[in-house]
Amino acid sequence: MTARMNLQDTLTAFQAAFTYDHPEGLTITPHVDDGTFRVEVRHQDVNALRGFDVIAEPLESEKRDAVQLGEDVARVVEQELMYGQLPVVGEDGAFRRIVV
Repeated sequence: MTARMNLQDTLTAFQAAFTYDHPEGLTITPHVDDGTFRVEVRHQDVNALRGFDVIAEPLESEKRDAVQLGEDVARVVEQELMYGQLPVVGEDGAFRRIVV
């Protein structure tokens, strides 16, 4: 049985790897909750609240280490931001979820 991944290390790796120069008003909030590493991306424009969530829930059998996972999440967030158009919050109040 493999040891459980230290998601605080994942958070630190994300913060070191995330270098995207995002526009003012866009909030990027990474945090660790109950075995899940989540990055919330939000922007309130004139018409709607927009954004998405990137979520990592590593299994004990995860082949990546904590640092690689943080770097992978940073890359996914940067790629999504490069598309330029953030999705609007859904009618159910949920944001689009991307699982890494």
